[in-house]
Amino acid sequence: MKANDYSKYQEYANDVIGGKVHACLYVRQACQRYLQFFDRYEFRTDKADKAVAWIERLRHSVGSFSGQPFILLPYQRWIVYNVFGFYHPGTDKRVIHYIYIELARKNGKTALMAAICLYMLIADGEAGSEVELLANSREQAKICYKAVKDFTLKLDSRQRYLKAYRDNVTFDATNSFLKVLASDSMGNDGYNSYCFVLDEAHNQKSSELWDVMTSSQGMRDNYLAIIITTAGFNMYWFCYAARRTCIEILSGATDNDSQFVAIYTLDELDDWHDSSVWGKANPSLGVTVRESYLQEQYKNALLLTETETSFRTKNLNQWVGSLNIWLSADLLLRYTHGVDISKYAGQAAMMGVDLSCNDDLTAVAVMIPTTSDDDGAPLYVFKVWYFLPESALQEKSNKELYKLWHRKGELILTEGNCIDYDYITKKMHEIADYLLIDKVAYDSYNATQWAIQATEQGFPLEPYSQALWSFNRPTKEFERLLKTGRVVIDNNEITRWCFGNVYLKTDHNENVKPVKGEGSQNKIDGVIAMLECLGAYLNTPRYANSIYAV
Repeated sequence: MKANDYSKYQEYANDVIGGKVHACLYVRQACQRYLQFFDRYEFRTDKADKAVAWIERLRHSVGSFSGQPFILLPYQRWIVYNVFGFYHPGTDKRVIHYIYIELARKNGKTALMAAICLYMLIADGEAGSEVELLANSREQAKICYKAVKDFTLKLDSRQRYLKAYRDNVTFDATNSFLKVLASDSMGNDGYNSYCFVLDEAHNQKSSELWDVMTSSQGMRDNYLAIIITTAGFNMYWFCYAARRTCIEILSGATDNDSQFVAIYTLDELDDWHDSSVWGKANPSLGVTVRESYLQEQYKNALLLTETETSFRTKNLNQWVGSLNIWLSADLLLRYTHGVDISKYAGQAAMMGVDLSCNDDLTAVAVMIPTTSDDDGAPLYVFKVWYFLPESALQEKSNKELYKLWHRKGELILTEGNCIDYDYITKKMHEIADYLLIDKVAYDSYNATQWAIQATEQGFPLEPYSQALWSFNRPTKEFERLLKTGRVVIDNNEITRWCFGNVYLKTDHNENVKPVKGEGSQNKIDGVIAMLECLGAYLNTPRYANSIYAV
């Protein structure tokens, strides 16, 4: 191979980007990111080739593939190249440490993960390697272990080097082992993981298991922490939060080159009834997934809501809880940028405040009407600050998300077990040091004392009705402005999470208002505060017509 000839390593990515391989937006973004890595890091062809060649020595033990070598499909080979090919220049340290793979059932993900785990156990050159297979239950974890054990017995049938037991494999040559763990049976043992796989992560309620295992990898240079899953139902558990972060990495909103992401699903506007798009969620279609099988499952899905949900989550890899949200994550990310209010010093702004009653999320938003640098047309810039009593990090169902956002600096904690409104007022003063606040729109329910104090401190408070008719106009205008590119939203993960919880309530006059989905964990405070800003702006005569100059 000629020097710097990476054509075979880039073939799949180029086929995806060029449209030869039918793929969703997330896979196209992942392939573009992969190609950019060749300019940023050192691609070690010897390491990539070694991993592929080793895996393809393994032999299948199930079905029509039994006895045949594990020949990687193009998408699987691309994953292996991503994980094992990139190194920090001049070192033996790999770039990728975290892996998130999401695709429909029957696409060979279990076999691929079993192969990677065995490679990390035997062939990656790590003395005392510890590899764990994790799941929500021991039964689920053993599904992946069965694939590992089958590969092991084919690779070393006499077990001269590899010893396969009921729930572990040992490799005495390097004092290494692989074992099964489950969140329903883990003790307090110390771990020193080199590689672990969290299988069907959509079943994990919290990040506790993930945190325990990743914290055990600190002494390893080339560790791997792997999530592999199909879509699920609960968008408030650990997996969907991880997915959300991965999508932000693909879009460029979040920077983390150590994270590999492959999400095979349908695009937002795809019709799930259209079989021509099913391949986006099934990269092994025609090999491990038969078209006739999907057609059979589809016919069953038309009979009952329950079977439709199962088909869409398991066979098309769609998170059903996200199908009817108001604004898609892709659309929001398109107009998400970092917002520094000091850039707008001296400009007029509207403020919206959504206070929690006692012990939950509170949001303070500003909207700065300005003009685009590109064409001089109206532009509406939004930024939101979030507050939470510190006790919620231990007590609330969203505590894992709250801890994450606090670590990222996106969530301000107030002392005690109730929201301290002094923190909110202090932040309002900090904002007013830069912006000229025309109005502060707020929900007057349970806010009497705070409103009196804020007014005494000079803020122009204006109660904003929470009735459906009051939100109709700003809700529709916000959507219109967003879709015409006249909105900028500050890069804050909590804000996007709030939008992901919004459904629209409609009355007989087609008035609409954002409402949250069922469950106390669904929060939309940031969205409400933003729309209060816009609503107050639209209710101000001197501004009312300017918004239509788009």
